[in-house]
Amino acid sequence: MTRCLLALHRIGPYHHARFQAVASLVDLHVLETRPGSKEYPWNFTADHSYVAYSLEGQPAPDVDSAANDLDKQLDRLIYEIQPDVVVSVGWADRSYQRLLIACHRRCLPLVIVSDSRERDIPRSSFKEWIKRQLLRGYSAALVAGTESLGYLTGLGFPRIAISQPCDVVDNDLFSACSSLTVSEPVPPHFLCVSRLIEKKNHRGLLEAYSIYQRDGGAWGLRLMGSGCLESVIRQLIDQLPDPRRVELYPFQQLSELTVSYGQASAFVLASHTDQWGLVVNEAMAAGLPCLVSSACGCAADLIDHGRTGWAFDPNEPEALAALLHQVEFQSLPDRLAMQQAARERLDGFSLRAFAHGFQQALERSISHPRWSRRASFWANLLSHVS
Repeated sequence: MTRCLLALHRIGPYHHARFQAVASLVDLHVLETRPGSKEYPWNFTADHSYVAYSLEGQPAPDVDSAANDLDKQLDRLIYEIQPDVVVSVGWADRSYQRLLIACHRRCLPLVIVSDSRERDIPRSSFKEWIKRQLLRGYSAALVAGTESLGYLTGLGFPRIAISQPCDVVDNDLFSACSSLTVSEPVPPHFLCVSRLIEKKNHRGLLEAYSIYQRDGGAWGLRLMGSGCLESVIRQLIDQLPDPRRVELYPFQQLSELTVSYGQASAFVLASHTDQWGLVVNEAMAAGLPCLVSSACGCAADLIDHGRTGWAFDPNEPEALAALLHQVEFQSLPDRLAMQQAARERLDGFSLRAFAHGFQQALERSISHPRWSRRASFWANLLSHVS
């Protein structure tokens, strides 16, 4: 059985489900490079069918240690595990860059996991050129979907060495949400689950919902998440025609979140930019009609407009308001047909599909390894200046 070392910031419930899916196929060892990361406030522990490790000595929860310290820890870990292949969930952190160097010194094939897209942020020609050099050091890739695949091939990565998908959830877990028994009746409402940060475009969503209210829309709106814009969002809610129909909940753990999906009538995500949008996978699996910003990476792969959900321009609140009305008056036969089509689309984004793509990437990296002095040079330089 292939022995694999995988490095990521921190194991959360979604990663755990994926790792459980591949643990029967490979001898999996998982390294948390930022075990104290505060990016997502998960309260999560689980029995592992894989082996987990953590780097130590970070100066802050979301900051990597110095290069020399990382080298010592990575060298010791690689010597202990003796992996056949290494997987890196990203390339921009110092820990990932030192990992690339460590693998190249030992001629270990390296797989990159990425959901980055060309349109995520304004791109610098020089920085993109540097990425091209770094990517020479990876033997295979596992990507989220169509747009992330296009980004890597645009950077010169060989298409034949790219597998997918990487951004999946436990569809069966969320599918069970639709059959949950609700203890108390909940009025019909739209649900939005996302961090309370600028790129998630709560401002645009609330503007659309304001238009929807003024035009007689009857459903409520629940916002769930945490972030730096909470006070701003509360102010925007207060300015609505009827603020009482909007509820703002904090970040929910997975067990609570499944209940929230079971109570909702439809789901909406209005992001200005989102590399993927994993909450859409969850909502579709839960059987909710989904309204998804066309700026989300998942829209290209999961949303067939009018069939598996609806896509909209996040800069056009009037268009989103019209879709909110359309969802409110969707007939039961149309809703059931959409649920079925959405779940069929999700078959390609299941834990089983992830495990297959993961194994494909490992096999490709072992059979066609790539090493590059340029990649090591730039990884070394970047890790000392970042």
